[in-house]
Amino acid sequence: MDFRHLEAFVSVVDEGSFSNAAARLQISQSMVTVYVRSLESELGVKLINRTTRSMELTPDGQTYYYYARQILKLNRDSMFALSRAESGERIVNIVATPYTSRYYLSGRIAEFARSHPDVGFHITVCYNSEIAPKLRAGGFQFAFSNTKIMDSEYAVSKYSSAGLVIITPNVERFRALAGKPFPTELFATERVITRSSTSALQQEFLRWVRRHLPDVKLQVAAAIDDTETIKQLVAEGIGISVLSEVAVREMVRGGKLLSFPLEGIMPQPLYFVSKKKLLSPAQVEFRDFILEAAEREE
Repeated sequence: MDFRHLEAFVSVVDEGSFSNAAARLQISQSMVTVYVRSLESELGVKLINRTTRSMELTPDGQTYYYYARQILKLNRDSMFALSRAESGERIVNIVATPYTSRYYLSGRIAEFARSHPDVGFHITVCYNSEIAPKLRAGGFQFAFSNTKIMDSEYAVSKYSSAGLVIITPNVERFRALAGKPFPTELFATERVITRSSTSALQQEFLRWVRRHLPDVKLQVAAAIDDTETIKQLVAEGIGISVLSEVAVREMVRGGKLLSFPLEGIMPQPLYFVSKKKLLSPAQVEFRDFILEAAEREE
């Protein structure tokens, strides 16, 4: 069986059309058609009913699609295992959210590298919603995520938590609030800088607003999907914001920002996702290092 034929069939189903599958595989549409027809001829069944305007899987196609994906995955895993054995596999492949990459992972890698200078890292940063598909596609042993990833091939454990705080510019009217609960009624009068995306922490903050300030409409000064820019704008007095305590710690220590606990909200768990099988010795060492560090923080 030619794996190119399987890849073409699965891509057509995943992408919803022969033309999109061709773009994904970077081959011509006519070649995709040839590959799918060759697979149908080899199997002796019709997999896809195709007209000039639409396409749909046959009952046989629906059944075979599931197994074709499994075959391709096994092939990728086997090739990955062979390449790892050939190279000695001293590379750790990680997918992480921007938050976990910047405020947690960078420090852990620096600490691990001091005792394992021969281990290299390949890190892909993406949104939470992209992590599970990237893991399914293969190539990553680990993920650091703000949300729980459910996949039988991966073990998931909590490695830290992210508490939310209100941040303000370091000016007298906010310094006067030191040691006191932050007056939540200020959210009705102060301009607020929010995220433009629906991150896990942003969603938690919006739920908090609905619970505690149901009649308040936030006066949004800016919506930006970059934590560093939000902090700079707050420091410049453009508005107040709500961010993770870890993300603002350095600017608070440096006196550029003030922070206040956001009362009535639980810290959000952060998750470490690790592949259960096909880990090299170096990757096992990194996994154990992260889990041990998580135990120390509890």
